[in-house]
Amino acid sequence: MSDEVRALERAIAAGKLDPVYVLYGDEPAAIRAVITALRKVVVPPDDPTAQAMAAFNHERFDGVDLSGAGPVLSACAQIPMMSKWRLVELANPDDLGKGPEAESTNAAAMDALAAYIKAPSPTTVLVISGGGIDGRSKLVTACKAGGWAHKFEAYKRDDDAVGFVVGEAQAQGRKISRDAAAALVASVGTGRSELLGALDQALLHAGDGPVGLADVEAIVAHTREAKIFDLTDAVGRGEADTALAVLARMFAAGEKDAGVSMQVLAMLTRQIRLIFTAKVNPGRVAEATKLPPFLVRGLEAQARGFSESRLRSAYAALVRLDQDLKGGSHVAYASPYLALQRWILDTCRALPGVDART
Repeated sequence: MSDEVRALERAIAAGKLDPVYVLYGDEPAAIRAVITALRKVVVPPDDPTAQAMAAFNHERFDGVDLSGAGPVLSACAQIPMMSKWRLVELANPDDLGKGPEAESTNAAAMDALAAYIKAPSPTTVLVISGGGIDGRSKLVTACKAGGWAHKFEAYKRDDDAVGFVVGEAQAQGRKISRDAAAALVASVGTGRSELLGALDQALLHAGDGPVGLADVEAIVAHTREAKIFDLTDAVGRGEADTALAVLARMFAAGEKDAGVSMQVLAMLTRQIRLIFTAKVNPGRVAEATKLPPFLVRGLEAQARGFSESRLRSAYAALVRLDQDLKGGSHVAYASPYLALQRWILDTCRALPGVDART
Protein backbone atom coordinates (compact mmCIF):
# COMPACT_ATOMS: atom_id res chain seq x y z
CA MET A 1 0.00 0.00 0.00
CA SER A 2 0.97 3.65 -0.19
CA ASP A 3 2.93 5.41 2.54
CA GLU A 4 -0.26 7.16 3.71
CA VAL A 5 -2.13 3.87 4.03
CA ARG A 6 0.78 2.27 5.90
CA ALA A 7 0.98 5.27 8.24
CA LEU A 8 -2.74 5.08 8.97
CA GLU A 9 -2.54 1.33 9.58
CA ARG A 10 0.36 1.78 12.02
CA ALA A 11 -1.43 4.54 13.94
CA ILE A 12 -4.64 2.53 14.13
CA ALA A 13 -2.82 -0.63 15.26
CA ALA A 14 -1.20 1.45 18.03
CA GLY A 15 -4.65 2.51 19.23
CA LYS A 16 -4.34 6.10 17.98
CA LEU A 17 -7.82 6.37 16.51
CA ASP A 18 -9.42 9.56 15.24
CA PRO A 19 -13.12 10.11 16.03
CA VAL A 20 -13.90 10.54 12.33
CA TYR A 21 -12.41 9.23 9.09
CA VAL A 22 -13.60 10.43 5.68
CA LEU A 23 -12.03 8.13 3.08
CA TYR A 24 -12.54 8.97 -0.57
CA GLY A 25 -10.96 8.93 -4.02
CA ASP A 26 -10.65 6.38 -6.82
CA GLU A 27 -8.65 3.78 -4.86
CA PRO A 28 -11.11 1.33 -3.23
CA ALA A 29 -8.29 -1.03 -2.19
CA ALA A 30 -6.72 1.69 -0.04
CA ILE A 31 -10.07 2.59 1.50
CA ARG A 32 -10.79 -1.07 2.30
CA ALA A 33 -7.36 -1.47 3.91
CA VAL A 34 -7.98 1.40 6.34
CA ILE A 35 -11.48 0.18 7.22
CA THR A 36 -10.16 -3.34 7.80
CA ALA A 37 -7.49 -1.98 10.15
CA LEU A 38 -10.15 -0.11 12.15
CA ARG A 39 -12.35 -3.19 12.43
CA LYS A 40 -9.45 -5.26 13.75
CA VAL A 41 -8.82 -2.76 16.55
CA VAL A 42 -12.40 -1.96 17.56
CA VAL A 43 -13.70 -5.53 17.17
CA PRO A 44 -10.60 -7.78 17.35
CA PRO A 45 -11.29 -11.08 15.56
CA ASP A 46 -9.27 -13.05 18.16
CA ASP A 47 -11.08 -11.55 21.18
CA PRO A 48 -14.15 -13.66 22.15
CA THR A 49 -15.65 -10.87 24.27
CA ALA A 50 -15.25 -8.30 21.49
CA GLN A 51 -16.84 -10.67 19.01
CA ALA A 52 -19.75 -11.33 21.38
CA MET A 53 -20.30 -7.57 21.73
CA ALA A 54 -19.87 -6.84 18.00
CA ALA A 55 -23.62 -6.43 17.48
CA PHE A 56 -23.56 -3.59 20.03
CA ASN A 57 -20.29 -1.95 19.01
CA HIS A 58 -20.19 -2.15 15.22
CA GLU A 59 -22.85 -0.81 12.86
CA ARG A 60 -22.69 -0.46 9.08
CA PHE A 61 -24.85 1.74 6.85
CA ASP A 62 -25.05 2.46 3.13
CA GLY A 63 -26.40 5.78 1.91
CA VAL A 64 -28.37 3.95 -0.79
CA ASP A 65 -30.56 2.39 1.91
CA LEU A 66 -31.09 5.46 4.10
CA SER A 67 -33.66 8.22 3.82
CA GLY A 68 -31.54 10.59 5.88
CA ALA A 69 -28.61 10.86 8.31
CA GLY A 70 -30.73 10.13 11.41
CA PRO A 71 -29.88 6.42 11.86
CA VAL A 72 -26.15 7.12 11.52
CA LEU A 73 -26.19 9.95 14.05
CA SER A 74 -28.26 7.86 16.44
CA ALA A 75 -25.71 5.04 16.21
CA CYS A 76 -22.87 7.49 16.87
CA ALA A 77 -24.58 8.72 20.04
CA GLN A 78 -24.77 5.29 21.66
CA ILE A 79 -22.35 4.14 24.37
CA PRO A 80 -19.98 1.22 23.67
CA MET A 81 -20.62 -2.05 25.48
CA MET A 82 -17.57 -3.55 27.24
CA SER A 83 -15.32 -1.77 24.77
CA LYS A 84 -13.42 1.50 24.49
CA TRP A 85 -15.04 2.43 21.15
CA ARG A 86 -18.01 1.90 18.89
CA LEU A 87 -17.37 1.68 15.14
CA VAL A 88 -19.98 3.21 12.83
CA GLU A 89 -19.49 2.91 9.07
CA LEU A 90 -21.32 4.90 6.41
CA ALA A 91 -20.66 4.06 2.75
CA ASN A 92 -21.76 6.24 -0.17
CA PRO A 93 -22.93 9.31 1.75
CA ASP A 94 -23.61 11.05 -1.57
CA ASP A 95 -26.69 8.80 -1.91
CA LEU A 96 -28.25 9.87 1.40
CA GLY A 97 -31.71 11.36 1.05
CA LYS A 98 -32.05 10.53 -2.64
CA GLY A 99 -34.48 7.61 -2.38
CA PRO A 100 -38.21 7.84 -3.19
CA GLU A 101 -39.09 7.79 0.53
CA ALA A 102 -36.39 10.22 1.64
CA GLU A 103 -37.12 12.08 4.86
CA SER A 104 -34.66 14.87 4.01
CA THR A 105 -32.63 16.14 1.10
CA ASN A 106 -29.03 15.11 0.52
CA ALA A 107 -27.95 18.64 1.40
CA ALA A 108 -29.74 18.42 4.76
CA ALA A 109 -28.12 15.04 5.46
CA MET A 110 -24.67 16.45 4.64
CA ASP A 111 -25.32 19.43 6.93
CA ALA A 112 -26.25 17.08 9.78
CA LEU A 113 -23.14 14.94 9.33
CA ALA A 114 -20.89 18.01 9.04
CA ALA A 115 -22.35 19.36 12.29
CA TYR A 116 -21.61 16.05 14.02
CA ILE A 117 -18.02 16.04 12.72
CA LYS A 118 -17.43 19.39 14.42
CA ALA A 119 -18.34 17.85 17.81
CA PRO A 120 -18.00 14.05 17.54
CA SER A 121 -18.56 11.53 20.30
CA PRO A 122 -15.28 10.63 22.05
CA THR A 123 -16.28 6.95 22.24
CA THR A 124 -17.36 6.50 18.61
CA VAL A 125 -15.24 6.10 15.49
CA LEU A 126 -17.29 7.23 12.48
CA VAL A 127 -15.96 6.09 9.10
CA ILE A 128 -17.49 7.73 6.03
CA SER A 129 -16.29 6.32 2.72
CA GLY A 130 -17.10 6.39 -0.98
CA GLY A 131 -15.67 7.00 -4.41
CA GLY A 132 -18.36 9.59 -5.08
CA ILE A 133 -17.41 11.96 -2.24
CA ASP A 134 -16.51 15.38 -3.63
CA GLY A 135 -13.30 16.85 -2.21
CA ARG A 136 -15.11 20.20 -1.94
CA SER A 137 -18.02 18.76 0.05
CA LYS A 138 -19.02 19.86 3.53
CA LEU A 139 -17.88 16.49 4.90
CA VAL A 140 -14.31 16.97 3.71
CA THR A 141 -14.26 20.64 4.71
CA ALA A 142 -15.47 19.81 8.23
CA CYS A 143 -12.66 17.25 8.60
CA LYS A 144 -9.81 19.49 7.51
CA ALA A 145 -9.17 21.02 10.92
CA GLY A 146 -8.58 17.61 12.48
CA GLY A 147 -6.85 16.09 9.46
CA TRP A 148 -9.52 13.41 9.32
CA ALA A 149 -10.14 13.43 5.55
CA HIS A 150 -7.98 11.12 3.44
CA LYS A 151 -8.02 11.07 -0.36
CA PHE A 152 -6.54 8.07 -2.14
CA GLU A 153 -5.53 8.47 -5.79
CA ALA A 154 -3.48 6.64 -8.39
CA TYR A 155 0.24 7.33 -8.48
CA LYS A 156 1.22 10.30 -10.62
CA ARG A 157 4.52 8.80 -11.76
CA ASP A 158 5.07 5.35 -13.26
CA ASP A 159 8.31 4.92 -11.27
CA ASP A 160 6.40 5.31 -8.00
CA ALA A 161 3.86 2.71 -9.14
CA VAL A 162 6.67 0.30 -10.07
CA GLY A 163 8.20 0.74 -6.61
CA PHE A 164 4.79 0.07 -5.08
CA VAL A 165 4.45 -3.23 -7.00
CA VAL A 166 7.94 -4.38 -6.00
CA GLY A 167 7.28 -3.44 -2.37
CA GLU A 168 3.93 -5.24 -2.27
CA ALA A 169 5.52 -8.41 -3.62
CA GLN A 170 8.25 -8.18 -0.98
CA ALA A 171 5.64 -7.66 1.75
CA GLN A 172 4.16 -11.03 0.73
CA GLY A 173 7.56 -12.71 0.83
CA ARG A 174 7.78 -12.86 -2.97
CA LYS A 175 9.90 -11.29 -5.71
CA ILE A 176 9.05 -9.56 -8.96
CA SER A 177 11.68 -8.22 -11.34
CA ARG A 178 11.63 -4.48 -11.93
CA ASP A 179 11.05 -5.09 -15.66
CA ALA A 180 8.02 -7.24 -14.85
CA ALA A 181 6.71 -4.61 -12.42
CA ALA A 182 7.13 -1.93 -15.10
CA ALA A 183 5.23 -4.11 -17.59
CA LEU A 184 2.45 -4.55 -15.05
CA VAL A 185 2.18 -0.78 -14.58
CA ALA A 186 2.23 -0.25 -18.34
CA SER A 187 -0.56 -2.81 -18.71
CA VAL A 188 -3.04 -1.73 -16.04
CA GLY A 189 -2.04 1.83 -15.14
CA THR A 190 -0.90 3.41 -11.88
CA GLY A 191 -3.97 2.78 -9.71
CA ARG A 192 -3.21 0.81 -6.54
CA SER A 193 -6.43 -1.21 -6.72
CA GLU A 194 -5.79 -2.35 -10.29
CA LEU A 195 -2.12 -3.07 -9.58
CA LEU A 196 -2.92 -5.19 -6.53
CA GLY A 197 -5.41 -7.29 -8.48
CA ALA A 198 -2.99 -7.81 -11.37
CA LEU A 199 -0.09 -8.56 -9.00
CA ASP A 200 -2.13 -11.24 -7.23
CA GLN A 201 -2.79 -12.93 -10.57
CA ALA A 202 0.87 -12.68 -11.60
CA LEU A 203 1.99 -14.21 -8.29
CA LEU A 204 -0.42 -17.11 -8.76
CA HIS A 205 0.78 -17.66 -12.32
CA ALA A 206 4.42 -17.68 -11.22
CA GLY A 207 3.80 -20.37 -8.60
CA ASP A 208 6.55 -20.37 -5.99
CA GLY A 209 9.07 -18.61 -8.21
CA PRO A 210 9.75 -14.93 -8.89
CA VAL A 211 7.41 -13.06 -11.23
CA GLY A 212 8.91 -12.35 -14.65
CA LEU A 213 7.81 -10.72 -17.89
CA ALA A 214 6.30 -13.98 -19.15
CA ASP A 215 3.98 -14.14 -16.13
CA VAL A 216 2.79 -10.57 -16.68
CA GLU A 217 2.17 -11.17 -20.38
CA ALA A 218 0.18 -14.31 -19.56
CA ILE A 219 -2.21 -12.64 -17.11
CA VAL A 220 -2.69 -9.19 -18.65
CA ALA A 221 -5.32 -10.33 -21.15
CA HIS A 222 -7.46 -11.67 -18.30
CA THR A 223 -7.54 -8.58 -16.08
CA ARG A 224 -10.64 -6.38 -15.96
CA GLU A 225 -8.43 -3.40 -16.77
CA ALA A 226 -7.44 -5.04 -20.08
CA LYS A 227 -10.99 -4.33 -21.27
CA ILE A 228 -9.86 -0.74 -21.78
CA PHE A 229 -7.95 -2.02 -24.82
CA ASP A 230 -11.16 -3.58 -26.15
CA LEU A 231 -13.00 -0.32 -25.49
CA THR A 232 -10.50 1.91 -27.30
CA ASP A 233 -10.24 -0.65 -30.13
CA ALA A 234 -13.99 -0.44 -30.69
CA VAL A 235 -13.98 3.36 -30.45
CA GLY A 236 -11.12 3.52 -32.96
CA ARG A 237 -13.16 1.47 -35.42
CA GLY A 238 -16.21 3.64 -34.78
CA GLU A 239 -18.17 0.66 -33.42
CA ALA A 240 -20.27 2.41 -30.79
CA ASP A 241 -22.42 -0.65 -29.97
CA THR A 242 -19.36 -2.78 -29.22
CA ALA A 243 -17.74 -0.01 -27.15
CA LEU A 244 -20.93 0.49 -25.12
CA ALA A 245 -21.14 -3.25 -24.44
CA VAL A 246 -17.55 -3.27 -23.14
CA LEU A 247 -18.30 -0.26 -20.93
CA ALA A 248 -21.36 -2.04 -19.52
CA ARG A 249 -19.23 -5.05 -18.54
CA MET A 250 -16.75 -2.77 -16.79
CA PHE A 251 -19.57 -1.38 -14.66
CA ALA A 252 -21.10 -4.79 -14.00
CA ALA A 253 -18.99 -5.60 -10.93
CA GLY A 254 -21.58 -4.04 -8.63
CA GLU A 255 -19.28 -1.25 -7.44
CA LYS A 256 -20.43 2.33 -6.96
CA ASP A 257 -20.76 4.05 -10.35
CA ALA A 258 -18.80 7.12 -9.26
CA GLY A 259 -15.80 5.06 -8.19
CA VAL A 260 -15.80 2.90 -11.32
CA SER A 261 -16.25 5.93 -13.58
CA MET A 262 -13.14 7.65 -12.25
CA GLN A 263 -11.11 4.46 -12.69
CA VAL A 264 -12.39 4.01 -16.25
CA LEU A 265 -11.74 7.68 -17.02
CA ALA A 266 -8.16 7.44 -15.74
CA MET A 267 -7.51 4.32 -17.83
CA LEU A 268 -9.13 5.83 -20.92
CA THR A 269 -7.08 9.01 -20.60
CA ARG A 270 -3.87 7.04 -20.22
CA GLN A 271 -4.71 4.80 -23.18
CA ILE A 272 -5.68 7.65 -25.52
CA ARG A 273 -2.44 9.41 -24.56
CA LEU A 274 -0.45 6.26 -25.40
CA ILE A 275 -2.27 5.82 -28.71
CA PHE A 276 -1.52 9.44 -29.60
CA THR A 277 2.15 8.89 -28.74
CA ALA A 278 2.19 5.84 -31.02
CA LYS A 279 0.43 7.79 -33.79
CA VAL A 280 3.02 10.56 -33.90
CA ASN A 281 6.02 8.24 -33.45
CA PRO A 282 5.69 5.61 -36.22
CA GLY A 283 8.48 3.07 -36.03
CA ARG A 284 9.61 4.41 -32.64
CA VAL A 285 6.70 3.38 -30.42
CA ALA A 286 8.72 1.16 -28.06
CA GLU A 287 11.29 3.91 -27.54
CA ALA A 288 8.67 6.64 -27.06
CA THR A 289 6.38 4.73 -24.70
CA LYS A 290 8.88 2.48 -22.87
CA LEU A 291 6.36 -0.36 -23.19
CA PRO A 292 7.24 -4.06 -23.57
CA PRO A 293 6.95 -5.53 -27.11
CA PHE A 294 3.71 -7.43 -26.50
CA LEU A 295 1.96 -4.15 -25.60
CA VAL A 296 3.60 -2.13 -28.38
CA ARG A 297 2.10 -4.38 -31.06
CA GLY A 298 -1.43 -3.78 -29.79
CA LEU A 299 -0.82 -0.06 -29.43
CA GLU A 300 0.40 0.26 -33.02
CA ALA A 301 -2.72 -1.53 -34.24
CA GLN A 302 -4.94 0.81 -32.21
CA ALA A 303 -3.15 3.89 -33.55
CA ARG A 304 -4.05 2.84 -37.09
CA GLY A 305 -7.74 3.04 -36.14
CA PHE A 306 -7.58 6.74 -35.24
CA SER A 307 -6.78 9.85 -37.21
CA GLU A 308 -4.72 12.46 -35.39
CA SER A 309 -7.67 14.87 -35.34
CA ARG A 310 -9.96 12.24 -33.77
CA LEU A 311 -7.37 11.56 -31.08
CA ARG A 312 -7.09 15.27 -30.27
CA SER A 313 -10.88 15.58 -30.03
CA ALA A 314 -11.18 12.42 -27.92
CA TYR A 315 -8.50 13.60 -25.49
CA ALA A 316 -9.96 17.10 -25.20
CA ALA A 317 -13.36 15.58 -24.43
CA LEU A 318 -11.82 13.37 -21.71
CA VAL A 319 -10.22 16.40 -20.05
CA ARG A 320 -13.60 18.14 -19.97
CA LEU A 321 -15.30 14.95 -18.76
CA ASP A 322 -12.83 14.76 -15.87
CA GLN A 323 -13.93 18.23 -14.77
CA ASP A 324 -17.61 17.32 -15.21
CA LEU A 325 -17.36 14.13 -13.13
CA LYS A 326 -15.73 16.07 -10.31
CA GLY A 327 -18.72 18.38 -10.02
CA GLY A 328 -18.37 20.68 -13.02
CA SER A 329 -21.58 19.29 -14.50
CA HIS A 330 -24.52 18.30 -12.30
CA VAL A 331 -25.76 15.83 -14.93
CA ALA A 332 -22.38 14.09 -15.33
CA TYR A 333 -21.77 14.04 -11.56
CA ALA A 334 -25.19 12.49 -10.94
CA SER A 335 -24.93 9.96 -13.81
CA PRO A 336 -21.25 9.17 -14.52
CA TYR A 337 -22.09 6.02 -16.49
CA LEU A 338 -24.28 8.03 -18.87
CA ALA A 339 -21.54 10.65 -19.21
CA LEU A 340 -19.04 8.00 -20.32
CA GLN A 341 -21.60 6.59 -22.75
CA ARG A 342 -21.95 10.08 -24.24
CA TRP A 343 -18.16 10.31 -24.68
CA ILE A 344 -18.20 7.01 -26.61
CA LEU A 345 -21.06 8.14 -28.84
CA ASP A 346 -19.35 11.49 -29.48
CA THR A 347 -16.00 9.92 -30.29
CA CYS A 348 -17.61 7.32 -32.57
CA ARG A 349 -19.62 10.07 -34.27
CA ALA A 350 -22.70 7.99 -33.48
CA LEU A 351 -25.14 10.84 -32.83
CA PRO A 352 -26.53 11.85 -36.25
CA GLY A 353 -27.01 15.58 -36.61
CA VAL A 354 -25.28 16.30 -33.28
CA ASP A 355 -21.81 17.84 -33.15
CA ALA A 356 -19.32 16.10 -30.86
CA ARG A 357 -18.84 17.94 -27.56
CA THR A 358 -15.15 18.85 -27.71
